[in-house]
Amino acid sequence: MQRRRQRIIRAATELLVDHGVQELSVDEVAERAEVSRRTVFNYFHSTDELLIAVGTDLLGDVVNSLNDDRTPAPAGTGTHAALLDDLLTLLGATDLLGTMIRLTHILGPMGHQDTRVLAIVRDTMLGVSERLTARARERHPDVPPMDAELLVSSLIGGLIVLHKHWTERTGLADTPETRRLWSDMFDRLVVHMRDGFLALP
Repeated sequence: MQRRRQRIIRAATELLVDHGVQELSVDEVAERAEVSRRTVFNYFHSTDELLIAVGTDLLGDVVNSLNDDRTPAPAGTGTHAALLDDLLTLLGATDLLGTMIRLTHILGPMGHQDTRVLAIVRDTMLGVSERLTARARERHPDVPPMDAELLVSSLIGGLIVLHKHWTERTGLADTPETRRLWSDMFDRLVVHMRDGFLALP
């Protein structure tokens, strides 16, 4: 059953690349996945649910790397500063930008999407947030759970804002220059997270 589900997601991803989100048809997904229309709806109750699955699948490498990272928690575990440093290290070890670029290419650039697509992007990022929160609580059990969740949600929300502005400035061009821009923007987010809004120049 899992294989059939993945086949449907893969077919939907290919069609999104070819035609875009507005032209996605359940009939075409079923045909390409070599299943019936009814089978598609057995797994996904709506096209929005299917799109969320596509987004989550695209972020799978990021999610899996967060789950698979078994390096010890850094010294100073139990403090909020150590938790933030650890989260930044975990995210820095993934190609989150590259994955978000692929997702955006399929669903449409940030700032030019309808509310439906924006909700899909938020839901896919929420999947990363939930897994990152779980890793944070596992690696830093002495930090209050609510504080860990607040920190992770603030970080993920900041990444969504960064990606919106990065996309507007670069047009999704993935080059060394645009990667440096992302790095600079990420550093600004780190200052905000570590020292607060008033610390920004």
